[in-house]
Order: sequence, then structure tokens, then C-alpha cells
Amino acid sequence: MTTKFIIYPYKMTSESAKALAINLGAKRVFPDGRYRPKSNHIIINWGNSQWPGSWATNHWINQPRYIKIASNKLYTFEYLDEANVPIPSFVTQKELAVALINEGHKVFCRTNLTGHSGQGIVLASSPEELVNAPLYTKYTKCKYEYRVHAFQGRIIDFVRKKKREGIEANQYIRSCNNGWVFCREDVELPECVKQAALGAIQALGLDFGAVDIGYNTREDKAFVYEINTAPGLEGTTLQRYTEAFIRLLT
Repeated sequence: MTTKFIIYPYKMTSESAKALAINLGAKRVFPDGRYRPKSNHIIINWGNSQWPGSWATNHWINQPRYIKIASNKLYTFEYLDEANVPIPSFVTQKELAVALINEGHKVFCRTNLTGHSGQGIVLASSPEELVNAPLYTKYTKCKYEYRVHAFQGRIIDFVRKKKREGIEANQYIRSCNNGWVFCREDVELPECVKQAALGAIQALGLDFGAVDIGYNTREDKAFVYEINTAPGLEGTTLQRYTEAFIRLLT
């Protein structure tokens, strides 16, 4: 019986899930539909943390329970900290965030634990600028920021964030909305960044994910910021994910 991929996306309108489905000849399904797994199906979970209780199958790539951890910034940091994966210092109490500022540090107030692309981040340089938040992280100065795609113990792709030409970019929150783009030309991946990405995926129990990592060139240190389990796919990155999934069938 021929093995088939089934893609379980966080939303059916995901362009990346749609593109991957086309490349793999796979069907996209939602848990509230009529789909029932078969013995020859491998379910690719594209960022969905909802467990479909009626699906009795062990053929998952990225189980929903691990997606749930990765999609929550506090859960992610707690798991990575326990596994000794390098991350920025973090606290959950406002008074401790005040102490960090009084020590001369800037602090990110993470008001949205499940946001992405810089959503819900408030930068505070003084106690007066602090806002109530479930998570506070110490700003760690890093010259470069990478997105590293890890898949079952291998690095399959990586890019570095670069300031978009002609736009004044936000130096602290490096998102596309703040004037940053991904580039791959003349980009080398430091070994500590590679190991941090692989360690983060393993620590969270994931099979694959896109890991955002800051890199301090002076100290040769990496800091994991977050893991995306439904990364944007196009061009080279789409092709490399396609090849990685196909390799599972050989």
C-alpha cells in the first residue's frame, strides 16, 4: 500500500500548507471534517495545536501537544531553559523586570504569548515604560538574527535577517513589518547557532521547525527567541521542505 501524506494545517487558508500540499500531492484536512486516518497515511501537522480526539494514529510529524508548547512563548522558554538551550534571561514578575532595568538592561514586555512577527512586544528602558505582561525577557545585544530550519536532526535551510534598503528598520524588533527581510546570499551559519537550533527542536519534542536565533559575534553566543511550526514557504525553502518530507518515504 502506497504511503500518503496528509497535511493538518492551523488554518486552511495557509499559503505555505497549500504550496507544500501541491508539491507533495497531499490532501489538507481539518479535525472537524470527515477525514479519518488510514494505516498508510502520514500526518504532517502544520502548526495546529488542536488534538483531533477521534484520530487513532501514531503517524504524526509534529504532534499537536508539542505544537501547543512551541506556540506559547513562556512554555517554550521554560522547556528550553530546562534543556540548557541558550535563551535570553526571562522573568514572569513585573518587580523582577524592574530589577533588570535598574541593573542597566532593556526589557521586552511580551504581552501576547502566542503572537508572531513582533506582535505584543513592548520595549522598556525605564520602570515607567514597563507594562503588565505574562513574560519579560532581557534584551540581549546580537549583531545578527537567523531563521534556521531544522528537520529531524538536520539543518535543511537557513537565512539571515537584513535591513530592507531605503527603510529605517527597528533595531530591537526585527520583523518584516519593522523593515527587515530574509537573505541567503553570502550567509554562513555559526556552529553555535546550528547547535542551538537543533537543541531547541529536540527539547520541544518537535520533528521540524523554523528557529529564530540571535547571534552575538563578540562572544560567539546564540540565543533562541522562538520556534515557528508553520513557517512561510516559498522558493528554495519550499523546495527543501518538500525534499525533506519525501526522504521520509525512502
